Amino acid sequence: MRVHALDMSRSSNGKTSKRLRLFKRREDDLLERSFRSCPGCAADVHVFADVCRHCGGALEIALAG
Repeated sequence: MRVHALDMSRSSNGKTSKRLRLFKRREDDLLERSFRSCPGCAADVHVFADVCRHCGGALEIALAG
């Protein structure tokens, strides 16, 4: 199998890129937005949960609007 020089130059060699970055990457807050606090016990619960796993309290599913 022949490997072309062009193919080898595109491969990752573990070195970090020294390119100038014009835009700063923002951290993804999807994980933060996926949870909310239970009003009964203040534990983190999934936004679509209807019952808290920790205290068993009923939760309302909040609709974005």
